[in-house]
Amino acid sequence: MSDMYGNPASAPDIPEEDIVDITVIGAGPAGLFTVFSAGIQEMKCRVVDSMPQVGGQLTALYPEKIIYDVPGFPKVVTKELVDQLEEQAAQFSPKIHLNETVVSVRRLEHRMLEVRTSLDNTYYSRSVVIAAGIGAFSPRVPDEELYERLGEEKGAYTCVRDKSKFADKDVVILGGGDSALDWVLGLVDVARSVSLVHRRTNFRAMDHSVSKLKGLSEEGRVKIYTPYSYDSVETDSDGHISSVTIVEGKTDEKVELKCDRMLSLLGFKNDLGPIVEWNLRFEDSSIKVDPDMQTNIPGVFAVGDIAAYPQKIKLILTGFSDASIAVQNCVPYVRPGKKASHVFTSVRGLPADAK
Repeated sequence: MSDMYGNPASAPDIPEEDIVDITVIGAGPAGLFTVFSAGIQEMKCRVVDSMPQVGGQLTALYPEKIIYDVPGFPKVVTKELVDQLEEQAAQFSPKIHLNETVVSVRRLEHRMLEVRTSLDNTYYSRSVVIAAGIGAFSPRVPDEELYERLGEEKGAYTCVRDKSKFADKDVVILGGGDSALDWVLGLVDVARSVSLVHRRTNFRAMDHSVSKLKGLSEEGRVKIYTPYSYDSVETDSDGHISSVTIVEGKTDEKVELKCDRMLSLLGFKNDLGPIVEWNLRFEDSSIKVDPDMQTNIPGVFAVGDIAAYPQKIKLILTGFSDASIAVQNCVPYVRPGKKASHVFTSVRGLPADAK
């Protein structure tokens, strides 16, 4: 079997209706906006995602998180943003395949790509846009055995899917990045108490979040423990977390905190899976792309968090920009001799079949 970078394999006789212009790998925000951008250019799309629902990491881990840096929204709950992106993409009737992982992509003759999946399905596409985010991911926790044994039923959380589960509870949050501070701010008016535990004295979060955190601490509404790390937990007769013991990094002093909900927000371990075997150029765990968002493989583009280029900032809004640029450059690849048209939908409206 030819790989994606080798000589193209012979193309079977494929019915035109089985071929799409773009196959999008990943149904997160960047992937969904790729579908919309493609629809504006009247390009047919197929979307494949290993998750059971669209939205990627936002849906899986942060459905109730409030986002403040999406243009046009002073603040928006992630699940509402995903719903809007899904509705926006649905105008162009993409073929969406969930619970299905792309395992291989190979080049065929006549600028065709063959996409095979974990369900033993084979799809054909004239181009591919990889919008796989950070790949398959699992949260880092301070004690994997403990989290497996207790789980959310017993108070050991790695994300907030339902804020009501934290209502009137004593919450201990482990971490010092954006997510940890975001949920301190998001739960302070919901929980009985919130304590933040971070192993460093400095936080790796947005300045405005750090300022808000310090203000809440000064008001006595949040307790901050730095530089402290997780040590152990105590459980009640039902096996539910009742307290968390933390240890000071320099003196080894231990402090016991009352706790009903321990929320570990220490980042993620990610796995790009089969993508690493596709002969793409990588920079750390991201795919290197040219200014047109194309990888080193003709007809294969990458957008969003998985795409790497100079001065890249990993934000939702840059993922949207990546998607627009990729589609603009997919057009002449898929339709040689044709340039993408700049469509201003506020003036020209959507194509008639999308209204």
